[in-house]
Amino acid sequence: MGSLFGSLLATAGALRTFDRSLTVIQNNVANASTPGFVSQRLTLSPRRFDPRAGLAGGVDAGPMVSNRDDYSERNVWRQASLYGRQSQQSADLRQIEPFFNISQDSGIPSTLNQFFNSVSSLTVNPNDPVSRQVVLDQASNVARAFNQNAGALGEAAASADRQIRQTVDHINSLASTVRDLNVQRRNERGTAPDPALDAKLYETLEELSQYIDFNVVQEADGSIQLLFGGQTPLVIGDRLQQIRADFSTPQPVIVDENGVDITTQVQQGTLKGLLDSRNINILSYQADLDKLAQAFADNVNQILAGGVDMGGSNPAIDLFTYDSTAGSAATLKRNPLAPSQIAAADPGAPLGNGNALRLAALADDPTVDGVTFNEFYGQLGARVGRDVVAANEGAGLQQQLLSQARSLRDSRSGVSLDEEAARLVEAQRAYEANAQLFQILNSLTDTLIGILK
Repeated sequence: MGSLFGSLLATAGALRTFDRSLTVIQNNVANASTPGFVSQRLTLSPRRFDPRAGLAGGVDAGPMVSNRDDYSERNVWRQASLYGRQSQQSADLRQIEPFFNISQDSGIPSTLNQFFNSVSSLTVNPNDPVSRQVVLDQASNVARAFNQNAGALGEAAASADRQIRQTVDHINSLASTVRDLNVQRRNERGTAPDPALDAKLYETLEELSQYIDFNVVQEADGSIQLLFGGQTPLVIGDRLQQIRADFSTPQPVIVDENGVDITTQVQQGTLKGLLDSRNINILSYQADLDKLAQAFADNVNQILAGGVDMGGSNPAIDLFTYDSTAGSAATLKRNPLAPSQIAAADPGAPLGNGNALRLAALADDPTVDGVTFNEFYGQLGARVGRDVVAANEGAGLQQQLLSQARSLRDSRSGVSLDEEAARLVEAQRAYEANAQLFQILNSLTDTLIGILK
């Protein structure tokens, strides 16, 4: 009688175990497309079977096991950070590229050509007021072209600043989510792990990896340490240490909660792409544009200063003016000269074209770093183009590598509906077999009780 009841209880326990296994499988299927979710397995442990000792055997539910592969997860984070950097730089530089068209038909190259062409026309008839006015008009066009390009770079820098600020805020928000999940994972310590919490944590970490690179250290209490750039703590247990962007210097920097500059720790991610675009690409383009604007204005002003106007006097004011502190290209403008004030003649030959000839020849002089004005601008435009191509190619390659990393992770840790279907059939048949055994044992028990009555 005792062994019969023992078998009945063992079978009932096995039914509960296989019912839990079915629940786990159904949960896997239901969350197959949930971001961050990986398949779970309920381990089974056999009970000892020894009829002489009254041990009826059976099966017990063991611990829940996650199929998450940490190497695959970290590989996805690494590739996401690399892609975030390249794709952000690609997007930033594509906005700038149209303003550095090296075609001679538009922009700065076109206005420079038209200015020197107007000066060449002036050499033919140096005292023609119409020709003189055309020179002034073309000078204004050159200044506006430089202003436009400088304005585009300024707007690109301002846009990068806004995005840096927004990105830092979002990083802090995601870090706050990790902190909250740490608290929940600590509180559930000692109970069965919650797959939903685990999925939310890894979904958050994958999103964060798009913006920065980081290291994760698993703690014994179920929480994690989140280290910015592998060095500066962002999250330790239930403590959040926020970062911020500092715009008090010409080049924005990232600082920790104590104000320490940690910009060098930003190695990958969208934040790195923004900082590179803002602090390297845009600043270098601006420096070269200012250099060209200043060289053009200084050389034109210098030549005109050596001549005389239609009244035989040296120029009272320069043709061009700029503020190098605020940016030569952004502030370049033509002074309000009258046509008669253009110093087209040499001092020794009033009303002649000697000085205009020297000014026209300036177009072909290797004035800026050993090249002409248009050649220097062409080098700048070509550099912008190369940077765009490199960023685009890098983004394309990293996107492929990220897709491959995600596919590898999903193949190792993701939910396979085919595998779950096979396990579902296996668990269901085991449940049905135990249910039949339970019915048989229950019937035998009823019969035995009836006999004993």
